[in-house]
Amino acid sequence: MFVNDDKKILAIVGGGSVSVSVVCQLVDEIIGAGGCDIGCVHIFEPCSRIGAGLAYQLDGPSNLLNTRAAAMSPIHSKPDHFIKWLRANEDKWEAFFPQVVISDEVFLPRGLFGLYLENIFQDAKQALHALGIPVHHVRSMVTGMVVMNSGYLLRTCDERFFADNVVLALGNLQSSDWKHLLLEPGFFTSPYPCSTLVKNVHDLQSVCVLGSGLSAIDAVVALADAGHQGKLIMASRGGRLPSVRGNQSARCSSRTFTRENIRALIKRSHYHLSLAQVYQLLVDEVFQLQGFKVDIDSILHKDAGPHHYLDIEVRDAKGQERVWQSVLYSLNESIDLIWHYLDDVDKARFEAEFKSQWLAYRVSFPMQNAIKLQTLIHNDQLTVFGGVRRTWRDRSSSQFATCINDPRRSFRATIYSDVLINSAVFTTDVTRCSSALVRQMLDSGLAAAHPFGGIDVNFHTNELRTCTGALLPGVYALGALTSGTHFWTNAMNVNARLASNIVRLLVQPARVESHGLLLLPNTASTQVSSKLTVQAARPDKGDQA
Repeated sequence: MFVNDDKKILAIVGGGSVSVSVVCQLVDEIIGAGGCDIGCVHIFEPCSRIGAGLAYQLDGPSNLLNTRAAAMSPIHSKPDHFIKWLRANEDKWEAFFPQVVISDEVFLPRGLFGLYLENIFQDAKQALHALGIPVHHVRSMVTGMVVMNSGYLLRTCDERFFADNVVLALGNLQSSDWKHLLLEPGFFTSPYPCSTLVKNVHDLQSVCVLGSGLSAIDAVVALADAGHQGKLIMASRGGRLPSVRGNQSARCSSRTFTRENIRALIKRSHYHLSLAQVYQLLVDEVFQLQGFKVDIDSILHKDAGPHHYLDIEVRDAKGQERVWQSVLYSLNESIDLIWHYLDDVDKARFEAEFKSQWLAYRVSFPMQNAIKLQTLIHNDQLTVFGGVRRTWRDRSSSQFATCINDPRRSFRATIYSDVLINSAVFTTDVTRCSSALVRQMLDSGLAAAHPFGGIDVNFHTNELRTCTGALLPGVYALGALTSGTHFWTNAMNVNARLASNIVRLLVQPARVESHGLLLLPNTASTQVSSKLTVQAARPDKGDQA
């Protein structure tokens, strides 16, 4: 391994959409700054291609984005980059998706966005090479990291790599909750890729999908599109399907939730926001935009079972403008600020009482897939349950057994299926994730679990906090790893904004745009706490990156 003493080595751990966001914005930042002290970039990603990751891998056309094409971009300063790229590069995607018609408002296949990510990564890689910064794809998983006097040592299964700066872009964290079923035939740890799933499930087999969110919908729709005739079940704890994205949801320009307005509100509120205050802001914003008072009950339909709820959602999404939906999406611009200035009591209350509702209404899905689910339900092929308690392999029947206790429907039973698909594959609880790197960092004290999910990072810089509370200089995290600090890290534009801030720090450390109220330099992160063990060993001679 070669250590360049004149130029810095940047390591990016993970090769999905957030990693691409960092690399693409790195190019623009370096050009704007007229240079930087980064000598090379190592990207650690076991897959053969960088860009799509698990979320956007090439798959069936029924796996749709839940954001309109014109609002998808990993580049903060270019929010319409995806749609412009599609129109300028038809030769790079038409063969894969010949039936796709491009428009600003359409919900496109997730795999198409993955192709786009792979292509713009290659463009950014070439641009960095032209700037004298080679990008190396290391096809290994990072399993550990230790502190050195001059930087960090990243460990894979058989090599070690030095880095001055590290960006952790691990994507969604895989849960370790289903270990007892891993070796059972007929159990799928994930619905993806759905194209592989449908090939391995017999048309007449009964299928239970654990979960009722977007991934579960992808699995059910893919099976139905492939002609599956067996019984389909979606079973989750809450039994709540997402809301349906309105056909007439006009994009609103938020008057209330711009970062500038929220910063001003925070100052007026003495640097504290309450849940009640935020709720009233939402209600007032919807009223201002639609011209009449919001009827919350007509949105929530708390007493409706999942089947009736879907009928209501399809009807309402077809027939009226869903201003409330547009307002919820507009929160992306400032949602991290709002979350940061709630106190821990309100955060805990939100997590316990309102988060499941937030997810159901904020994470909507396109009408075309909603109609497919509705048809399956009306034909008695699909049933949606809440109240999942546990699941296991029933040896007497050789089927999977799932225990259901759904008080809303007064239904209690054990349901049996030939196939079990885990769509609830991700977690924000780092103590339950399967990542060897995250576990090692927690065990060694280099990272600390955040009480509201992910690991603890500095709100302004995204630098990690160690178990002592000290900042780990030059080590940054993005995406699901920062969910406790930034809350809504599911959204592409939120991650793009946070990535742009990290890139600015990497290239011009004194010019960081604070996500709080002030413009701050990168202070308070000059050294690791003396309580943290620092390994001074240099990399072994002869190791090559």
